[in-house]
Amino acid sequence: MESRDGLMYNYEDFTWIPTISYRLCGFDVLDTPNKPRPLWMKLYHWACVCSHICCVCFMFRRIIERDTINNISLIMRYATLVTYVVNSDTKYGTSQQKQAFQRLNGKLAKLFPKSKQSKIDHRVDEYYWPRPTIVLIVVYYGSSAMVVLGPLLQSGYIYLMENRFSYVHCYPYYIFDPEQDPLWQYFLIYALEWLHSTLMVISNMSTDLWLVSFEVQICMHFDYIARSLENYKPNSTRDPKDRKFISQIVNRHNDLLELQEEINGIFGSSLLLSLLTTAGVFCTVAVYTQIQGLNLEGITYVVFMLTASSLVYLVCYYGEKVKSLSTYITNAAYNHNWSDAPPDYKKSLLIIIARAQRPAELTAMGYLPVSLDTFKQVGRDQGYIVY
Repeated sequence: MESRDGLMYNYEDFTWIPTISYRLCGFDVLDTPNKPRPLWMKLYHWACVCSHICCVCFMFRRIIERDTINNISLIMRYATLVTYVVNSDTKYGTSQQKQAFQRLNGKLAKLFPKSKQSKIDHRVDEYYWPRPTIVLIVVYYGSSAMVVLGPLLQSGYIYLMENRFSYVHCYPYYIFDPEQDPLWQYFLIYALEWLHSTLMVISNMSTDLWLVSFEVQICMHFDYIARSLENYKPNSTRDPKDRKFISQIVNRHNDLLELQEEINGIFGSSLLLSLLTTAGVFCTVAVYTQIQGLNLEGITYVVFMLTASSLVYLVCYYGEKVKSLSTYITNAAYNHNWSDAPPDYKKSLLIIIARAQRPAELTAMGYLPVSLDTFKQVGRDQGYIVY
């Protein structure tokens, strides 16, 4: 990978973050027969999946029994867990569309500029993962890990202060009694909870990172088309050159609109459920934190809530950017010097303008646009306004 001082990034540099993110749970969306995952990684991934299934079954068993859910704090905690499980499982299900991911990834890789000058023209460096996004990813994973590690740290603190180990663990649906149950059972519970959380957290983050990675590519190409069209100066004396240029623009614009539809088809259902459940998760976390007070668990939940909110904002931001850049192509077509162009050029220009009248949008299930207005609405659902 080449750095920003005059050198360029490659396509693989845009996909390594979501790829590495999913590999944290032993999974690879772009897993192909010629590059199989190691056996240990497959076993680790299935350990995460099996632990997740086991924990979800125990969670619903406790909900059906209702005997152990006997206070407001536990009710809010279970509400948070249920909505978060639905959200993460939907995103994990989205990641199982491997062929669709591979097909879309291959098409975007072919469109990616290859030469140094082409990368400069596309402003590749400007669209690479910004540092604040990378910090957000690190903080999200750190705060998520602290939610699971918090009880163990709390037990260690109590042991140092009071010389007794409290055997606290993360989730309420496993009941451990140190007076009756063997010690190995506590460590088994903690291992199950850790693997269960790993799959949920990584599914939530990684699927959205793949979405952002694809949308960044779409934004970069829309921006390049608009700038190329706006700066181009056609002339009737060089008709073949002008026709070649405008036909390439028409074809590229059409390709990008089709790719955006593919993105919507892959991520639409997870986006819809994510937006519906995110507000619920934030509300229940906020109430649960108020009940628990400012202890270690409450603080970690607050940090987790803020980073999760930032992740939703990131997706909505790129949804807004795709829309605005695709719309700007119309302005670029109007603004450039087309008066001297040959008739065929003008006809092709009308095709671009007509297509750009309906902007490309990131949508949830085809009818709910994902943009900054959507994020504001989620903020209102949480009880605060995001400006």
